[in-house]
Amino acid sequence: MDPQKSRPPIPLDPDARALLAQWVTAHWESVYGLAYRLCRKRDEADDLAQEAFLKAAIRRESFRDGTNLRAWLLRIVTNAFLDGRRRRHSSGSEPLIEDPQTSGQAPPEVMANQELGAALADAIAELPETARAVFLLRTQEQMSFREIADAIGTSEETARWHMMQARRGLMKRLDGWM
Repeated sequence: MDPQKSRPPIPLDPDARALLAQWVTAHWESVYGLAYRLCRKRDEADDLAQEAFLKAAIRRESFRDGTNLRAWLLRIVTNAFLDGRRRRHSSGSEPLIEDPQTSGQAPPEVMANQELGAALADAIAELPETARAVFLLRTQEQMSFREIADAIGTSEETARWHMMQARRGLMKRLDGWM
């Protein structure tokens, strides 16, 4: 039995529940979208996004009014993803990546674009976790390097270095497409 599933729910007071509902309504797409791009599995992304919002509600006092709530939530989901990967690596198990399924026939240009998109998604998935997180936060969430550095708990220079490593890795993996 999974110990996470046997835990009793964490009680939240009515104010925390209302705040959580506001955050989910306003930021679910960004948080879930990043979670999905990081792990590429719908069920895992759902769990990761829910975990991030729950952690945010529990730690709501650590959020400073006047700062970027979306960036704070994205930092929580990124850290939850990286922590989960570290735990899996230390236990020796790594989940399989879902293959997106397509059906029906498509014109050659559409199929080529789908193949390129799949190759890009695979190449992103093969990046080291931190480089992948930095790349996705920068390209998909349009976060500044300062925000990314805060999100992953590093310096701005290190975030830029991870972005450079991600770009190099993607260029190498996608060499045949260019």
